[in-house]
Amino acid sequence: MGNWLESHAWLAGWLALPVAITIGVIQNVKTKFEQVNWGRSLIYLAFLTSLAVAFTPTFDESARSEARYIIAVGIGVLIVDVGRNR
Repeated sequence: MGNWLESHAWLAGWLALPVAITIGVIQNVKTKFEQVNWGRSLIYLAFLTSLAVAFTPTFDESARSEARYIIAVGIGVLIVDVGRNR
């Protein structure tokens, strides 16, 4: 079991996407989707998708390197966004 989990750790990256979407929907149900921050939601989804692509070994190296670039930019954007909203 340990070897399977070690070789398939990238599945966590893909499972983060439906979890993030579900949490976003649940959080916005109480406001009836009137105050949705679509920009932040799209940044999170792009970041999580890039993270999943970067960790998945079956993607070619050019896609994985582009995903790493998006991750680096995304981390910077998220840091600035969190700092601005304090």
